[in-house]
Amino acid sequence: MPVVLYQKMPPETTIEMINAVTDEMDVRNLPPNGLIVHTAVNIGGRLTIIDVWESQEDWDKFAESRLGPAFATVSQRMGIDLSQAPEPETQILEVLSIVYGE
Repeated sequence: MPVVLYQKMPPETTIEMINAVTDEMDVRNLPPNGLIVHTAVNIGGRLTIIDVWESQEDWDKFAESRLGPAFATVSQRMGIDLSQAPEPETQILEVLSIVYGE
């Protein structure tokens, strides 16, 4: 069952960091299994990630195997101590209806 991943990132998270993580994972060339769409938007001055996934299991596998390691690599390269960073405010929402465009 498709899900929406809604993540309000900590205030110190920048689009440059998100783009660096995206590049580190090479998701444009090697998209993750189950990802329907990934977006990064600004809501009220906070970077927010809104994704649609085929299932929560697909999201969980991706987060563990690719996203976590990429964030660790990028944060180390940028001199950011992730142990001091707050977690994103995350919601997983069940998709009740979805329409695919062409």
